[in-house]
Amino acid sequence: MTPKKHEFEHDVKMDVEARVRQGVKAILEEVLEEEMTQHLQAGYRELTPTRRGERNGRYVRNLHDPGGQDRAPGGAPR
Repeated sequence: MTPKKHEFEHDVKMDVEARVRQGVKAILEEVLEEEMTQHLQAGYRELTPTRRGERNGRYVRNLHDPGGQDRAPGGAPR
């Protein structure tokens, strides 16, 4: 087998492996998304009457700049 043919076959194999990985990842994400929706009884970023916040949660962040000054999440000093 010539070096170019070997290199081509290697590249094809890598491409196929990458595509398989992408496919498996997409399937797993879809299955996990459905499980989360069923478990929480709420879709992605969905608000429901019985939920106090979005599905992914929300919390207050305390941000400080390098000088120790508190900063709002938008970046403005408090």
